Amino acid sequence: MNCDANPLPQCRTPAGLAVTMLTLLLLHGCGTTPKPAEAPTAAPSATAPAPRPSSLAVERQWLQSWFKGTPVRIVQQADGDVSVDVPREFCFDAGKSKVLPPLAAVLDKVSQSLRRTPGARLELLAAPGDDAQNTALALQRAKQVRSHLMGQGVPAAQLGAPSAGTAPAVQLRLARAAP
Repeated sequence: MNCDANPLPQCRTPAGLAVTMLTLLLLHGCGTTPKPAEAPTAAPSATAPAPRPSSLAVERQWLQSWFKGTPVRIVQQADGDVSVDVPREFCFDAGKSKVLPPLAAVLDKVSQSLRRTPGARLELLAAPGDDAQNTALALQRAKQVRSHLMGQGVPAAQLGAPSAGTAPAVQLRLARAAP
């Protein structure tokens, strides 16, 4: 619109020009047709198939994303199994079997992986003693780890037997359950 050729007085001031432009924009908006509303999506029915279980590689990546930059070691083995190692000093107080919060955080994420992947099983569930000779304490700790996982909703059928570990870390190994 050329204000010099327009005889309207409101076109001669900056405020008037702004009002004129705004009016034109509003009129242009009135001439467009609105997009049709999208139909609401129905909630999944109870008979809908369950999502496919995620692969262990996906679970490894997911776990690694949670514990990046921490001393927790998460590695996929050549056979496809995923090992999770948590250094002993983050797991238990000396001479005690109570699970410490850093280990509990790892176990909570491992339990989510196991619940999400019903075709997986925790084949290795080993905890260390304070020294190599203290297998009774190591076994007690491994039982506490198993108990924590079950408390997070992991079925006992997905958990291997607790064992005394020889490494200075809680060791977990996720594997595909045998068909």
